[in-house]
Amino acid sequence: MDVLELYRRTGALLEGHFLLRSGLHSPIFLQSAALLQHPLYAEAVGEALGKLFEDEKVDFVIGPALGGVILSFVVARALGARALFAEKDGLGGMTLRKGLTVNPGDRFLAVEDVVTTGESVRKAIRAAEARGGILVG
Repeated sequence: MDVLELYRRTGALLEGHFLLRSGLHSPIFLQSAALLQHPLYAEAVGEALGKLFEDEKVDFVIGPALGGVILSFVVARALGARALFAEKDGLGGMTLRKGLTVNPGDRFLAVEDVVTTGESVRKAIRAAEARGGILVG
């Protein structure tokens, strides 16, 4: 089953008029939490995304907390990589929780459950790059 069908099946694909937190408007909204609460569906999404990057030699997958945590885990599992997340640092950026490891030169993917402006995922990327990670997708 394709990813879009999983969004439909779980009621996570919403159509209408949506005012996003960013102030932007959209005729479609993906309520990813409605899909990701189902482990088998979440795993299927992770496998589908993982296949897109299977040739990239990914060391870890990172997503911003809270929405990107499950997605980073299922994509990392599909790729045999580590799953990390970044959380707000209280200064307007994001940081990695103590104990999460990025080695200089580690290759990584960044994921997010819903992207409007991309600001949260960009902050997660900066947190990983600050520790020497190399973004590959």
